[in-house]
Amino acid sequence: MNMKAISLRLLALAGCLALTTLTLAQQTVTFTATLKDCRGPVTLYRFNGVNFEAFQSPTAVSDSVFQFKIPKSAEPVFYYVGEQPDMARPILLGTEKDVKLVGSCRAIRTATASSSPLNDQYEDLKGRITAFKRETSLLGKKLQSVYGDSAQMAPLTQRLKVMDAAKLSYLDSLKKKQPFFGKVAALDTYVSFDPKKHKYPSEIEYFANDYFQFVDFKDKTYENLPWIYEAFKSFTSTLTLIPLPEGAMKGYLDKNLQKIPANSRTRLMAMSGIITILKQKESPDFIYFADQFINEFKEEMPQATADLKKQVNAIRGFSLGGEAPDFAQKTPEDKDLKLSDLRGKVVLVDFWASWCGPCRRENPNVVRLYNQYKEKGFEILGVSLDNVKDRWVQAIEKDQLKWKHVSDLKGWQNDVAQLYGVRAIPHTILLDAEGKILARNLRGAELEEKLAQLFSK
Repeated sequence: MNMKAISLRLLALAGCLALTTLTLAQQTVTFTATLKDCRGPVTLYRFNGVNFEAFQSPTAVSDSVFQFKIPKSAEPVFYYVGEQPDMARPILLGTEKDVKLVGSCRAIRTATASSSPLNDQYEDLKGRITAFKRETSLLGKKLQSVYGDSAQMAPLTQRLKVMDAAKLSYLDSLKKKQPFFGKVAALDTYVSFDPKKHKYPSEIEYFANDYFQFVDFKDKTYENLPWIYEAFKSFTSTLTLIPLPEGAMKGYLDKNLQKIPANSRTRLMAMSGIITILKQKESPDFIYFADQFINEFKEEMPQATADLKKQVNAIRGFSLGGEAPDFAQKTPEDKDLKLSDLRGKVVLVDFWASWCGPCRRENPNVVRLYNQYKEKGFEILGVSLDNVKDRWVQAIEKDQLKWKHVSDLKGWQNDVAQLYGVRAIPHTILLDAEGKILARNLRGAELEEKLAQLFSK
């Protein structure tokens, strides 16, 4: 065959490949949900790594039959069907021509999929993983109850080894016969710690470092697997239950995140799972990982990162040692003043109002302390919850409050008070020269003692 013939053949082959790709993208498969007792519209959702987004509204065949046309895909895709996302049922779609779901909107998670070997296999996978976890947990509790008794521990340890072998055998079979489900199962395959075999000095080190040892996070399939989010939630939740040295959990989580390609959808879901648990547990590490998420995904997820930033700022406003959220409001002279303009000084942010009796009664003490320490680097920023400017200004003059003042004149709806979670006044927040929170709600003798401590150094 001459070179021209070969070139024409390659050109024809390239055309066929392009046509195949185009045809796949244009093809659709049908998903029909027959659901009784529905009170509202049934929707098909996708998980974007942070929350559920409406993907498609159905064509209603009848009052209880809802049909969707799904883009055909090379690998199964997780969708969620229901009246609302938090009560939706997961369903794998995209590779089978006609999938049916039958059940009730009132108990949609027990609805039955038919005409779908893929979803049958998925249910079997979930059942096997749940059974493995249940038996492993039971064996772990029994071992804990007889710890130190070698005679009783030996048979339990042997059963645990048999369980580990079964998990690995199952994972291996999935990777060979059903690679997609093998990738799912790898996220939940944890074999017990063997000090003779593993390099770590303790099971905690082993768990924290090798929990995901069977997962290849570079595999693109994981970018569309919501199980990533759930796996990192579970992993993080377990870490929060272990008494760890300060900074250890952050280090473990960071190390596992480093295994995932930066800026990938896989990493987005992993970080989302981590910060979900850390926020629930009120962990001090929440801010660290939330800041990472915001910096890495602010372009891709503008709304989610903006919402997360508000949460972070609100928590910083409560956290001792955290950096106080910056803000700007108008002075009585109608000029903008930012909290950050006062960096380099110890600052008392004083929430008050002209109509607040306890605030006014405390003012002489604050004036005395201000005069005592202002030459040493002490500043006060009064944030007024007034809504009438004249009364605010008159109170400043009458009480001889010679420090900085701002307000947006929204009363209890003052934006800074909302940001810092102020629910009652007087309320104070003491900041160091770097803008970090030293203390909240100091007044009277407590404030005097703290300032004496700071300025005696």
